[in-house]
Amino acid sequence: MNEIFEKLKVDLLERLSNLEEQLTPIERLHAANIISGDITLRLKELIKEHVFLSEEEEIQFFKHINPEILSHQIEEGLRYKLLINQPINTTENIVQYYEEEMKTMQSFYRMNNFHYQYYKNNFMELDKIYFLKNNGPVTIPLPEIPYNIIYSCTPMSFLFAQFIAYERTQYFILQQIAKVRNWPSVYSESEGGDEFADFKWTGDITNVVELAYGIYLTGQINHGNASLNQIVRWLEKSLKVNVGIIQKKFTDIERRKRLSITKFLDQMKQAILKKIDSGNS
Repeated sequence: MNEIFEKLKVDLLERLSNLEEQLTPIERLHAANIISGDITLRLKELIKEHVFLSEEEEIQFFKHINPEILSHQIEEGLRYKLLINQPINTTENIVQYYEEEMKTMQSFYRMNNFHYQYYKNNFMELDKIYFLKNNGPVTIPLPEIPYNIIYSCTPMSFLFAQFIAYERTQYFILQQIAKVRNWPSVYSESEGGDEFADFKWTGDITNVVELAYGIYLTGQINHGNASLNQIVRWLEKSLKVNVGIIQKKFTDIERRKRLSITKFLDQMKQAILKKIDSGNS
């Protein structure tokens, strides 16, 4: 059933990505809020009609799918505040403004350090406390849930949404600094324009998850500071693929009995060794 919620998330991303670049901050916020409001309403109706078949399904929804959907509305609000409050000043003062905003976001992580580490490392020990709606109140400080989404959230699910939004907004800040300094954007297209526009992952989706875990567990991105969720989202965007529920795909990897558990990585290893042995570099 979570596939229905995944389709809702994909619809949200597609509609947000189609917003015109030339919109003013207030125009973009207004348009994004209309989109988010529509998605939120549809999400509310789905939750009313849906009965989770297991605790695992409910946890996956409130831990992964729901925060991702809610994060975009939070992110749009953060972007708007950043742009509308940007000073009309020298380059250095504008850069200083964004650097101070970055520090403010870092302080948010420090204030919620335990929960952020739980999110970042994909811990699972407290999932039944954090992500089951009828499991009673959590006896630790958590942010209040906005009234318009209280029906579809647990406190930790909303906090996870904030973590996702703050992380993406930090990359937006880096974009703005690069723009002010006339540096190449961290998201700029490679030379050749749409040379790779038709590139997409056509292999097994489970292999993408195997690749994501390999990158995450060996700390290859941002000196090991990128979370598993961030890496999966990056791969989804880069490879134009929808992974779905990460843990469900990882369970598929664990169930490989007759073949190697790390089947895809082993295939790559053998292909590289064969290439080396052939002597054709």
